[in-house]
Amino acid sequence: MDKTDNVNECVNPGDVDDGFPEQQTLTLQRALDLAVQHHSAGDLHKAEGIYQKILQADPDQPETLNLLGVIAYQVGKNDIAVDLLTKAISLKPDYADAHSNLGLALYGLRRLDDTLIHYSKAIQIKPDYAEAHYNLGISLRELGRLDEAIAHYCKAIQIKPDYFEAHNNLGNAHKRLGRLCEAIASYGEALAIKPEFPEAGKNLLLAMLYVPGRSPGELFTEHLRFSENHAIEISPLEEELSNEPSPDRRLKVGYLSSDFRDHPVGYNILPLLSSHDRTKFEIYCYADVRRPDAITERFQSCVDHWNTITGKSDAEVASMVRADEIDVLVCLAGHFDNNRPLVCAHRAAPVQVSYHDVATSGLEEMDYFLTDNFLNPLDTKEMFTEELYRLSVFYQYPPVEEAPPVAAVPGEQTGMVTFGSFNNPTKVNEEVIRLWAEILGSVPDSRLLLKYMNWYEQASLRDRVVERFSACGIEQGRVTFAVARDTIKEHLGHYCDVDIALDPFPFSGATTTFQALWMGVPVISLAGETFTGRMAASILHHLGLGELVADTPEAYVACAQDLAGDVARLKTFRTTLRDRITSSQLCDAPTYTRTVEAAYRDMWRTWCAQIKIPD
Repeated sequence: MDKTDNVNECVNPGDVDDGFPEQQTLTLQRALDLAVQHHSAGDLHKAEGIYQKILQADPDQPETLNLLGVIAYQVGKNDIAVDLLTKAISLKPDYADAHSNLGLALYGLRRLDDTLIHYSKAIQIKPDYAEAHYNLGISLRELGRLDEAIAHYCKAIQIKPDYFEAHNNLGNAHKRLGRLCEAIASYGEALAIKPEFPEAGKNLLLAMLYVPGRSPGELFTEHLRFSENHAIEISPLEEELSNEPSPDRRLKVGYLSSDFRDHPVGYNILPLLSSHDRTKFEIYCYADVRRPDAITERFQSCVDHWNTITGKSDAEVASMVRADEIDVLVCLAGHFDNNRPLVCAHRAAPVQVSYHDVATSGLEEMDYFLTDNFLNPLDTKEMFTEELYRLSVFYQYPPVEEAPPVAAVPGEQTGMVTFGSFNNPTKVNEEVIRLWAEILGSVPDSRLLLKYMNWYEQASLRDRVVERFSACGIEQGRVTFAVARDTIKEHLGHYCDVDIALDPFPFSGATTTFQALWMGVPVISLAGETFTGRMAASILHHLGLGELVADTPEAYVACAQDLAGDVARLKTFRTTLRDRITSSQLCDAPTYTRTVEAAYRDMWRTWCAQIKIPD
């Protein structure tokens, strides 16, 4: 918040509790300075009260309208923020801060195209406005315009070299374009500026999981380093655990996540939360959902207690969990998005479980890691600080109601085999391209269709992929791209053009694999040594499709060659896969839920057995 222009009018703060005598008369400028002090200190209530008093004295104060709009944005009242900031701009059209803040409020309403107008206007007025360049980069990234986003992140860093958030988001954009080396370097820059910045630390861990050749030991070391850097100064809560150590009583289970929304993890766990036995389990959600949607409403309707934690610190969330006397706290997808694994470092609950994360949390306080016998077999080389708890099957999906009907094998119409991958381009590394090129080279006239939202609209991304295939002897016309940002129905409809899906490595596909199979398209996967390298293979294994899982690159290529030449088998997959999935454990929510509940009960009984009950 910038200093505002001098104003000579007077305002009586009235009953605002600002630490000054009630009847003390202040100049508007002094009142505004006082409000800004409260605002900067995080006391939004006091700041808002003074801003309102200023506007009562003079309704046409653009600076005050701007700052009041910022508070509305900060508390999630984006509609009100838009009105206030729009009025500020009408009074002062060249107000760069108000244009930038209006962009933030519009972003909160997901009016992304409108955000571009106001961030650009702020930059036009104030070319060296680093924050506006940064926020414009965020909106462009959300729209899939990654090359432009990178340009504005770089400009923000040029203006403000220690802008660690911009370095972090630059890394995210590079990662989305498959530039892992550049992404890792950007995360490193962010951490060099602010070592205690957990978002960059989590992003660095995730980027390393995409890099071929990293050993399980190396990855474990990096996760321990994250824990040491970000959790070493965190102490358990001072309050003693007061949970009654009764093995068979009704348990309070808390789910901690930012993914209670239209998100792959959200779809994975919605069947579970909808099917819990409420007579035996009381369900709490601790939701850091910045933009609730229709799926969020479904979550809210199927749990006993809904707690919004957006804006609260990890320590505050841990205290909420402790006050609710949660018995089993389930941390979902800890290293992704805005998830909060460090809440568990405070020992918020007696039993703490990592679920739908892709690797160890690295936290000693995280007790269990949910997996299955295929994702982490008994001889797994992957290392964890948690105890592995293996379910009979890990993944659970609801039927895809929006999906179009399964189409005929496209190769019968086109006279050629079309391979496809609709996975995140970050997963399409040089080793993947080399193996896919070998498959294309061994299957005459075959094609490869790549799709992921609208990201392949980026010329730089398409050019990189085409150049790497060309270096492997595959001419440009054999690799094609779908670039539209589709609805889920339109997206799944593209599988009508794909005969065989190819799973990437070392970070395989989960939801993408399920969707391909749902559309009758067989998926060929190369099983790796870690959880991330075995996700697609786990789904195939539990569907009885182990013949599509390869143990070596040579077997992966051979499997693709054999399937490409077997039209009858492709027809069988096309006509049977959806029914096979529907009747499998992957879509049996009640049975799956009983299995997970049994796991929670087992973990709870283990804790109870360790507690000495006083005589």
